[in-house]
Amino acid sequence: MTVGTIDTSILTDIANALRMQAGVATLYKPREMAAAVAALDGTNAGGYVPQSYKQLESGVLSDSVFEDIADAIRGQNGLSVTYQPGEMAAAILALTWDVGLKPRAVLTSLGTLEFNYVDGRHCYSGGLPVDAWEVSTTSYASQSARPWESVKAAVRKVVIHSSWPQSGILNCAYWFTALANCVEVSGFENLSGMVDAKQLFVGCSALESIYCAGNFDNSSMTNASGLFYGCNRLVGGVDGTVPKYSSGASVCKLGPGGVLTYPGADSRTWFHAFFYADGGAVLSASSVPESGRELLASGRICAIGQYQALGFTPWDGNADTHRQKLTSAVFAADMATFSYLNLDFLFYSCINLASVTGLGNLANVHQMQYTFASIAAQVLDFRGFDPSSLTDLFYCFSGCSSLTTIYADSTWALPSSGISGSQCFYGCSSLVGGNGTAWASSKTAYTYFRIDTASTPGYLTA
Repeated sequence: MTVGTIDTSILTDIANALRMQAGVATLYKPREMAAAVAALDGTNAGGYVPQSYKQLESGVLSDSVFEDIADAIRGQNGLSVTYQPGEMAAAILALTWDVGLKPRAVLTSLGTLEFNYVDGRHCYSGGLPVDAWEVSTTSYASQSARPWESVKAAVRKVVIHSSWPQSGILNCAYWFTALANCVEVSGFENLSGMVDAKQLFVGCSALESIYCAGNFDNSSMTNASGLFYGCNRLVGGVDGTVPKYSSGASVCKLGPGGVLTYPGADSRTWFHAFFYADGGAVLSASSVPESGRELLASGRICAIGQYQALGFTPWDGNADTHRQKLTSAVFAADMATFSYLNLDFLFYSCINLASVTGLGNLANVHQMQYTFASIAAQVLDFRGFDPSSLTDLFYCFSGCSSLTTIYADSTWALPSSGISGSQCFYGCSSLVGGNGTAWASSKTAYTYFRIDTASTPGYLTA
């Protein structure tokens, strides 16, 4: 905004608009006006005293003075209007506020949807209030019935403020349904004792964390149908629990088997996955992508996550980021830094994935359910990979009809107990071990994930 020479009457009008809204006689310097606009909350002190125009008719001010005032006005009314100086007084007088003690859902300028129970439209999680809605004390009948439905794509985070329990509202059906860009929820302890949680998180496909800083009582949930349906990225903070499509109130808890995370006791670690336009993927402890390669998509994956289905990797998108576009994958050397890894569903149904390298960089791998199911690789090289931590190989290589050879160190040995994995080699019709053991439909269990010798037939080649 370029304003040049400005009539002082415009500044007087802005100041008078401020005084009228606040009901005060305060004198404002130009650089104080933006903060004064931002501080308006609908409270009128009843002491409005207007000021008359000054004898000095014009002067020069920095453009930033009016830019800041305009930003403050937009912060109050949530509009994207570009205001000229002469329009600002009227815009300030047009401001209205949601006042009184009410249960509100407040959308902030930071993309947070905050639920609080305070006097007036406020937010306590950062940013400025952009919009707000009174929350019904009874359950919403559908997703479309909630008043914040139109802004669901703007929500990046949900915060349940500490004032919320005072509202007494325990019916939360559909509150967060289809918040597809929301990554985390915090303050969940303030919903303890909720009764109706129907489809509360359905379709929250980006949700990774539900932080709960206190006890949470899930025993009162009389309706938790579809509670976590489609939350394929959500991981609990203790043991990496990921909800199934059918999961309900029983996993809505802290501790083992729960999907909630206590902020001060978060056991999760994360690695990063990068999907490039050349069809290649890199999995690394580093959050920095490779230079010189066109990046299509990226995201982080929980190292201990017990993922239950597709939908948590960068190659689970549409068009160019569809998993069928993935042709090669590399585990970087820094993946060896993780003390616990689960690889469930990592490359499941990547039917054109022909090359997987760097498996020797992995340590302390536990679960590998469906990890390589239906990929196109002919050879997999596990040399350098320590199998001593493996616990679950359920359908690990199923459907790999092109797979002919799996290399491993001559010292390869599975744990003697605590491991399972039916149909580990289901459909691996081309696979042959180093001593000539050919795949058979009657020999698909995890026990054949061993070096092929005359006395111990298996499908690995030393």
